[in-house]
Amino acid sequence: MKPPISLRITDNQIGSGRVCVPGDVAVCHWVCRRRKGDILFASDADSPHPIRVGARDYCVGVEYGLLGMRVGGRRTIVVPPNLTYVEQKIYPELPANGLLIYQLELIDLPKKWDPDMEQRLSPPPPSG
Repeated sequence: MKPPISLRITDNQIGSGRVCVPGDVAVCHWVCRRRKGDILFASDADSPHPIRVGARDYCVGVEYGLLGMRVGGRRTIVVPPNLTYVEQKIYPELPANGLLIYQLELIDLPKKWDPDMEQRLSPPPPSG
C-alpha cells in the first residue's frame, strides 16, 4: 500500500517502537480539523481509537498516513477530498471539496486484524 501523492504527511515526532504495516490494528489519539482550524472530530483523551489499517473502514487517507509510523510517533496528515469520509458517505455534512487535517499520535500496535495482509501486498520476489 503506497500512499497517493496527493496525501501530505509530516512527521512531527518519530517514534521508537514497531512500524505500522497493513493488517495492523493501530491505536491512536487523533484530532481532525478543517483547513481553517476548527475541530470536527477528536478521540477522547482517556480512550485512544483503534484503526484497522488497510481495511478501508476508516478515513482512507488516515489509513495510508499510518503506514510506516512508529509507536510513540506523531504525524500531521493533510487528506484531500477523494481520500476522506465523503467518498464513503459516512459524514455527509462534510464539504465535498474540503481538505481534512489530522494530527495523529500512535499509541500502540497491539495486534493484527489480518496477519497475512502485509505479505499479500508485498511484490513477489524476482524470478531468476
